[in-house]
Amino acid sequence: MNFLKKTYEKLVNVFKQGLTPKQLALSISVSIVISLFPIFGITTVILTLIALRFKLNLPIMIILSYVVEPVKLLLLIPFIKTGGYIFGAKHSLLDLASIKESFKENSILETLGSLSFELICGLTGWALMVIPLSIPFYFLLKFILTLVMTKKEIIQA
Repeated sequence: MNFLKKTYEKLVNVFKQGLTPKQLALSISVSIVISLFPIFGITTVILTLIALRFKLNLPIMIILSYVVEPVKLLLLIPFIKTGGYIFGAKHSLLDLASIKESFKENSILETLGSLSFELICGLTGWALMVIPLSIPFYFLLKFILTLVMTKKEIIQA
């Protein structure tokens, strides 16, 4: 039992690293927003650069990015459809079978051109859905963390 308590305390200390509730809330919020970015393979680099630049908690940001990855997969099609709705476009390459068929019928450049439009629609949908929701999430999280961390300091004193 003592081992679990010590392990838990070490884990909490790694995540806090002396950060204020504001910095911790910002680390979590930015991590979720960037992790939902609909382009695969660049989120870790972006998170690292942001964490170093703004002195945020990189371990919690990276862990959250891996936790949020399945959510990104679930939201990719809604992001693309939202962006397509904004641009007034119909999407033809929203499943693997359509992409394979497009590679068979068209040249690689034509297929990649079609996919790049899907990517632009996905980025637009992400910007319209995730960014506005992240602002109230940040303030709510900051409020909760301030309450929790202040209460914990009072109990320890």
